[in-house]
Amino acid sequence: MRILLLASVLFSGCLETTSGADLSEPELVAQKIAPKYGIPPVRVEYRLWDGTRVDMLDTENNYVWEVDWADNGKWAQAIGQSLYYAEVTGRRPGIILVTKEDKDERYIYRCAIVCARVGIKLRVEKYSDLLEYDGKFRRGTIR
Repeated sequence: MRILLLASVLFSGCLETTSGADLSEPELVAQKIAPKYGIPPVRVEYRLWDGTRVDMLDTENNYVWEVDWADNGKWAQAIGQSLYYAEVTGRRPGIILVTKEDKDERYIYRCAIVCARVGIKLRVEKYSDLLEYDGKFRRGTIR
């Protein structure tokens, strides 16, 4: 009973947004693609009671989305984060992997195997589709 009371106190009003100034590039990608998934900007980068941040909170479809790179190690972190956020918020887990190169396919495959097994919805976005091309071959900027 004490645990339930403590949890209800901690979770009441536990979500808050963060400013764009302290977002990393995957979180900027989350802001860019949120409208594609029907998620309002105010639901991007929600901070939970323990200081962790849900990349995209989809209240309409009842999902929490973790957005991260598809490269070595990041896909595995995304799995753990999405499962944790789903458990804490009472929503279903989802991952959006952002690919940089063709070699990322092996990481997408690894993530897809685990996601299918544990019930995480998986989506893949190409980073190059999110970039603004200015005629130079350099790291792009989000439109």
